[in-house]
Amino acid sequence: MNKTHFSSFDLNLLRVFDALMEERSVTRAGERLGLTQSAISHALSRLRFVLDDELFVRGPDGMQPTRRAAEIAPRLRQGLLQLQLALTPADFIPEQTTRRFTIICGEYIGAVLIPALVARLREAAPLAEIRIRPSNMGVAEALVAGRADLAIGSFRRVPEWFACETLFKETRVWVVSDRHPAASQKLTLERLAALPHLIITAIGEDEQAVAGYVVDHGLERLVTRSEVGLLQGALAAWGLTRAIGLTTPHFLAALAVVSHSDMAAPLPRRLATAFASTYHLKLFEPPYASPPFEIMALTHREHGNEPAILWLRDIVRQIAATL
Repeated sequence: MNKTHFSSFDLNLLRVFDALMEERSVTRAGERLGLTQSAISHALSRLRFVLDDELFVRGPDGMQPTRRAAEIAPRLRQGLLQLQLALTPADFIPEQTTRRFTIICGEYIGAVLIPALVARLREAAPLAEIRIRPSNMGVAEALVAGRADLAIGSFRRVPEWFACETLFKETRVWVVSDRHPAASQKLTLERLAALPHLIITAIGEDEQAVAGYVVDHGLERLVTRSEVGLLQGALAAWGLTRAIGLTTPHFLAALAVVSHSDMAAPLPRRLATAFASTYHLKLFEPPYASPPFEIMALTHREHGNEPAILWLRDIVRQIAATL
């Protein structure tokens, strides 16, 4: 590291570093901080000189951190978070806050819970910014580092440094187009096996899953969106097999495809119910044992006690109770 005096160090450079670490893009980092690309590039050049490291290199997926940058990032983020907490008024006033709330969730929660949550937040905290991050970008590290306030999903074996509460229980249903001949019949296991299936997979994560879960820094997160094991076990018991017509990572695409095809798909009940009329779907109970799964809210125990996050958790809790 080049010799420098901390008293003369420009702390705004650290904000640029943090934004680049999260955004992995000069353009997006500039938009987030209200700076031009030129200003971000100039700040990065100064950081590279001061820290005597390239810090970020261009790759196919954007600006990738060097090993040195990856080592710095968690400690720097903790320091910035503590500074933010120190400067935050003790009394949180929703209608006056300009805070950015960052929530991690998948597409299902994004369709079922987030619209009502955003509407409530826009009414109660109109100056606040709301940001949604996908689950496959990592949950545990983002919460620990303070880059996210809250994660919503299905978890198990939650490490002790997280606080977790169940929002509601969800079940699955099978859906077909209400124009399909199967829509007028009872869905038996034999009839289900005769239909081509649409399978929903998590982007880049299903192949890493064990029993439907991936391990993320000790946190186990459900990623398998279809009941593959339960269904295959039930079919095998009756000497049946199935045919897969389509595999997709997108719930809403699945709804549209089922609406215009002869395929059947397993979906979370609340999602299927919400869009049944729009996509002309007929819902069926699974003709095999299909246990419910829990949807939970996850926060870091230290950061989660901040008044703003406690307030956000309460709003999420209220919205979930209406679903």
